[in-house]
Amino acid sequence: AGPVGCFDVIGFSGGSVTIYCHHEQYKGSDKYFCKEKTEQCMYVKTQNTWLHRGTFSLYESSGVLIVIYRDLSLEDAGLYQCGETGRWNHTVNLRVKTDPCCLGPKTVIGHLGENVTINCSYPKEFRRNYKSFDKLKNKSLIEVIHTSDSQKGRFSISEDRRSRVISVRISDVIKEDDGAVYYCGAAEGGESVSFDSHFSEIHLQVSESKPNTNQSDSVYQSLNPNTNQSDSVYQSLNPNTNQSDSVYQSLNLNTNQSDSVYQSLNPNTNQSDSVYQSLNLNTNQSDSVYQSLNPNTNQSDSVYES
Repeated sequence: AGPVGCFDVIGFSGGSVTIYCHHEQYKGSDKYFCKEKTEQCMYVKTQNTWLHRGTFSLYESSGVLIVIYRDLSLEDAGLYQCGETGRWNHTVNLRVKTDPCCLGPKTVIGHLGENVTINCSYPKEFRRNYKSFDKLKNKSLIEVIHTSDSQKGRFSISEDRRSRVISVRISDVIKEDDGAVYYCGAAEGGESVSFDSHFSEIHLQVSESKPNTNQSDSVYQSLNPNTNQSDSVYQSLNPNTNQSDSVYQSLNLNTNQSDSVYQSLNPNTNQSDSVYQSLNLNTNQSDSVYQSLNPNTNQSDSVYES
């Protein structure tokens, strides 16, 4: 903690903080944000106009001076002052930490017309804080939704405090979402100084919808009993073949195939690499075989037979 009369602000390396310096309204004086014991200062003269310089942005609204400090590093920690020349000032103790949850930007890919979920882990310091999901716009952050809401337009939010994760779901992804930059953050209130700490940066990329095919990555399929295919298949398909990578297969009793097969197929052959097979009682093969087959022959390399 800093000296008496200052307010602690917690940021994370690679993240950003938005600091709100609350004050009585006066006219005619410049507002400033300075790092103590240095000559690093920013001044703003005009209300309702953003001033950007390097990793800082300053904005004066009615009764509050807003400071955004981006791309934090451990060297940025220290004492700062926000204030108005000859009128008021507040001392801010900026603490910059590192945390495994907050290791720099990540990219999330969404598909047009579909839903996408963005998960953000947050540091233990913010377990009980209000969380927000903000969008970067012209170097400023606009709140999209926070944990006091459940849904706002296409956005919905939930929180798992035990796992320290917030999840934001964006419904019906559109082209305009492509390239959007979002931040997950937490807020801490105070009478003189409050802040938002943004610890996760997310870049959203939008691609075309997945092509429609007759096969899915994962299918529960009920097949025609008059074919040589199974009555019931849970099938993970290779889009380049008509065969499955993994099949749980219940077969037609009128075929020469087994009643029950757990089968891992080689897409280049009609035979399995590994079969657990319960065989047709009308054949000369055993009722139960654990069989490792050579795909180039009709015989097994290894058979456990009863």
